[in-house]
Amino acid sequence: MQSAFHLVTAAVLAFAPLSVAFAQNAGKELALDFRTSTSMDGAPETAVLTGHIVGSGNKVRIDMSTSGGSSPSPLATDGPVSMIVSDSGRTITYLDAKNSQYMSFRPGAMLADAQAMGGVKMVFSDTDAKVESLGAGPKILGHPTSRYRVGTKLTMSITGMGQTQTVKIVSTTDYYYPTDIRSTMNPFASITGTDMVGVFGTSNREFAAKLKAAESKLPKAPPLRTSTTSTITTDGTSRVTKSNTEVTSVQWVNADPKVFEIPAGYTAVKLPTMGGVGSDPR
Repeated sequence: MQSAFHLVTAAVLAFAPLSVAFAQNAGKELALDFRTSTSMDGAPETAVLTGHIVGSGNKVRIDMSTSGGSSPSPLATDGPVSMIVSDSGRTITYLDAKNSQYMSFRPGAMLADAQAMGGVKMVFSDTDAKVESLGAGPKILGHPTSRYRVGTKLTMSITGMGQTQTVKIVSTTDYYYPTDIRSTMNPFASITGTDMVGVFGTSNREFAAKLKAAESKLPKAPPLRTSTTSTITTDGTSRVTKSNTEVTSVQWVNADPKVFEIPAGYTAVKLPTMGGVGSDPR
């Protein structure tokens, strides 16, 4: 049950937020450098994630390094990792350059198969998504910004292996969008209805619709700063996590198509099974 819970929760907090639609500008691709710090109430450490993002078409590549926290990758590695998001967020591929390995899977298909086979059952309730415009924000990297606040909540009941866990997630995020950059690539988004539908399928279409309606009110631009406070309550025990992301550079580049491909010679690693359902690495 623990492995199923961790994988499902990871899908909620990590896989679904990726929004990878992309708008071209002068024949070039948008590239961002960023720094994210995350802390949890009661924990002595602050995890810091730094990285580089580039998008092209329906693909995004994120190269990441961490300090003071666990690796963002399910691959067992203590070095930098890369993540390729393709098929408009449907496929996630992690690359481990140190060990020449990769892990590729489709979160939506994985969870749908687990539910279809009875390995995992998810029931959603008390869902909501709201957007509030807070007016003009500060200049960031010389770009004027507008500020928005997004609030989401859901309660998720996960049943598997004869056990049930209830997870309640309440999150508030402030976004600072540049008013002079036009691109729908938004790897920092905490809401995206399309990806939610893909990940959770028919069991969560109501929440996905609320997310999609809220997302339509947000600017079509990558946020240059985000600040999130999330409260996750699992079977009555709560933890509060705070995360701040700052874009440190914005560039338009000519991306090499090979950066969105699995390098030759890399060995596939299978995703751990979830409720008796595994994932094809391809």
